[in-house]
Amino acid sequence: MTNAKRAKASAVAGLVLLTLVLYWPGYNPSAKVSFLGYEVFAVAKSLVKYHSFSDPFLALPTGPTAHVPPAYPAYLAAVLAIFGQGAVAIAVLKWAALLMFAAQLAGLPFLTSRLHLGFWSGVLAGVAWLAAGIPPVIVSDATLAGLLVMIASYLMVMRFESEFSRGQLFLWSVVWAALLLTQPAAVLVLVAGVAVLHFASIKSMRPSLALVLLPMLLVAPWIARNFLVFHKLFFVRDNLGLEMAVSNRSCAGPLFDENESDGCFAEAHPNENLAAAAQVRELGEIEFNHLRMEEAITWIKTNPGPFVELSAERFAMFWFPPDGERFNSGIVSRPWVLSCFTALSIPGMVLMWRNARASSYVVGLWILFFPPIYYLTQFMMRYRYPILWATFVPGSYSLIRLAWRIAPKPSDKSGGKKRTRRGARKSRGAVVASR
Repeated sequence: MTNAKRAKASAVAGLVLLTLVLYWPGYNPSAKVSFLGYEVFAVAKSLVKYHSFSDPFLALPTGPTAHVPPAYPAYLAAVLAIFGQGAVAIAVLKWAALLMFAAQLAGLPFLTSRLHLGFWSGVLAGVAWLAAGIPPVIVSDATLAGLLVMIASYLMVMRFESEFSRGQLFLWSVVWAALLLTQPAAVLVLVAGVAVLHFASIKSMRPSLALVLLPMLLVAPWIARNFLVFHKLFFVRDNLGLEMAVSNRSCAGPLFDENESDGCFAEAHPNENLAAAAQVRELGEIEFNHLRMEEAITWIKTNPGPFVELSAERFAMFWFPPDGERFNSGIVSRPWVLSCFTALSIPGMVLMWRNARASSYVVGLWILFFPPIYYLTQFMMRYRYPILWATFVPGSYSLIRLAWRIAPKPSDKSGGKKRTRRGARKSRGAVVASR
């Protein structure tokens, strides 16, 4: 093994070790799984106890649900069915989340290498992530979604460079289907990404369509389940009406934690409001969400100024979040670190556009098409988790490029002829490429 390979292997191992040291899960033999207020855990409990995907709300059992995507509750249900609901199950969930998180950070250097941004850009991105104090989570699908997003992005840049083999196409389909069943908001990135792939690389239409249709084919059984249960066709989940109504009302602020603390959230959400939960049970989720969407639209039409102000505040919080201290809504211990790398990602994206066009497409797709829905609803820090890498990576790349530009260049002391300017440029290009 060369010194360069040894250094890279040590860097990846260091990221994993540091992650384990910082977030090593403790073990409490008297601990039990809590279902109170956690909708994904409530559905998992229903799956284990009644073999039914139902009852997500704390206030009252409300029947069959499409309030949450299916993948993460199904995973939780499998763990609970195998390990029970005590300390062992909690330990399994914590260790699984930690290993997913460690895999995500360890994968950053390989992703940035594939994106032609250099191995050490990924290492710096991982260090910055740890410095920001953003841990893995088990109360939501954010950590799992983040890992799937990174794998999907790796496959996207592969597809930019060459046609897929059958095995690669199968992997693409499985990864994207799993991601859509975990985070349905990613569907916009899939559709826009395939369109960019098609027109940027001028490929034939048939393989481009397969990139969308095959993942959709794997998701179709869940869509069919929803249609059979609710007699309405929709994509994976249907909770937008409720979230819009809770987030856009006279008492609402931009941040979930504030809305929960001052009681605004409890006024309208069936997780804490008995009357709202009774209405869900009486009307069914689909009709309930339809009424809530009408309510939200009416408020927005009559209060356009406050709605624009709320949306602007949510946009700002998504990219430059405040301190997050609640495990449910997402933790960020040092938001200034994340904010610095978010700001650095702007020149980083410009450099990527110039030097690695395909990578700028891939990262830009996630930045543009994943977050918009979260500008319309109350902000939780965990909404940002799946695409944290998309700002840490270009921010790190901009710092690496800056360091390369200002670093002193070694002088030629060999006594030989001086290199020409053209030769020097070629040599520097080779060094950059080797990084």
